[in-house]
Amino acid sequence: MLKQRAWLSSKRWGYIASLALVPYAILKLLWANGIAVLISQEGIEELHASMQANADPISKWLFDIGIDATALMALIASLLALALVAEWGKKLPRGILLAPAYLGGLFFVFISLVTFYKIMTGDIRLADNPDFGTWVTPIVYGGFFAWGVTVSMAAWSYGMRTRVGRSRHSAHWRKRWPQWTRNAAIVWTVIYGALGVYWSLGGPGFPLGLANDPAAKASVFRHAAAQTAGPVIVALCVLGIIALYSFKFKVRGAIRTILLAFAWSVSVTLCFFVMDARALIVVAYAPIALVVSIFGASLPFFEFITLPVVNQFVCLAGGLLWTATALTFGRRSREACEHCGRTHGTAHGMTTDFAARWGRRATYVAIISPAYYEVTRIAWLLGFPLGITNDMLRDLQESGAAGAGAGLALVSIGGSFLTRGLIKSWGETFPHWLPMLAGKRVPPALAIVPAGIVSILITVTGMQVIFDLSSIGEDLRNWGATTPLLLLPIWGITLGAASIFYYYRRRGLCQRCGSDRTEAA
Repeated sequence: MLKQRAWLSSKRWGYIASLALVPYAILKLLWANGIAVLISQEGIEELHASMQANADPISKWLFDIGIDATALMALIASLLALALVAEWGKKLPRGILLAPAYLGGLFFVFISLVTFYKIMTGDIRLADNPDFGTWVTPIVYGGFFAWGVTVSMAAWSYGMRTRVGRSRHSAHWRKRWPQWTRNAAIVWTVIYGALGVYWSLGGPGFPLGLANDPAAKASVFRHAAAQTAGPVIVALCVLGIIALYSFKFKVRGAIRTILLAFAWSVSVTLCFFVMDARALIVVAYAPIALVVSIFGASLPFFEFITLPVVNQFVCLAGGLLWTATALTFGRRSREACEHCGRTHGTAHGMTTDFAARWGRRATYVAIISPAYYEVTRIAWLLGFPLGITNDMLRDLQESGAAGAGAGLALVSIGGSFLTRGLIKSWGETFPHWLPMLAGKRVPPALAIVPAGIVSILITVTGMQVIFDLSSIGEDLRNWGATTPLLLLPIWGITLGAASIFYYYRRRGLCQRCGSDRTEAA
């Protein structure tokens, strides 16, 4: 038994996983630099032409300087495996290592097994790719399989070794968010300010405005130009750094009001006004693209991930950091607890009963709101022209849009099921059928953070729909295509409210100030 446990907890798994993808990374880097190893020269030329024609802007830029994006990800995966066994990995939070290791390991094993099966059944014929050498497939999918197995075992081993006696830093970094979010917001603001300087000086890649992003017709910043918006970004980032530094001090009166107004304005701008519907499209299509790729079909998922969309997610991350920092400063400046917001000696605020009662109402509305959309899209997939003409249904079916819409409806149904967890017992304790997690407490952040982010994306999309009401009434014969989108603001707002009520219902005794859950918010 001891030998078996030692075998499971061995660090060898991590070292093997850190090397499994190195041959693949080397091969892809050689190809990116035009060196024909295990590939013909014609294959190299076709690869480079394909990257120039089809790759997303970021991958294309990396390829132009001799770096293959997949090779870079392989090296990051190797570092992840090494972090599971190296001393420096112990300084990182367990969740940051374990979650991607388990998910990535299982995904790579599954993809490899599916590929091996298709090779054996003849669905994939190696002879159809004469430009590639015989050893390419073992290096690629053999490496994927080896990494998937060994990194999963390394994660298991890491979990066993660190389960007892893990460091205070690793165990409680989430609880110290008031301390590190301000520093993270400063780093983000400095980096984005530097990008503003770069764009002001004529550097390429400015992500705002129709001139740089023709798909941004509904964006608040569609008229922005690098020559004018760049200096504004720099000025706002400089003011932001000054404000973030000022948050260290206790201020009162007008100065406190000005700082809070500035911080919340930055947060709202980054989270709601820089974003548009494309961010929600990327998030919603991600699981669909994954399932479709497993079954050998293709979905142009990465076409949605353009530089402006990447910028939206970067700004969302910055907005969340500014939100946390503004919340912390507001609490501290009124002499409340930074962690829970409660003030000793008061008995007003949101109680658990109030949060539970209104949380149920908000959750049920959030569950019902997308039902109209879900019914219409599934009806189209089944051949019923619910809310649209027969001609439009035929066009949707021929283009594949009906299937994509039904896929989004299924994602929405899955999200509604998870939303129920905000008011159900399995939203507080993992159910018995989940291996290794059964009976354990669900960390509140595991529900609050995803629900909060998705609520922002849905609300932003709903705002875009409301601001474009004129186009909805252009063709009332196809009311089923547009009117379900009018419920998006209600869905987003109620989902956000449900996650807030879930937080208040579960916050309990504050470990910092000792206030219980019935005291003031």
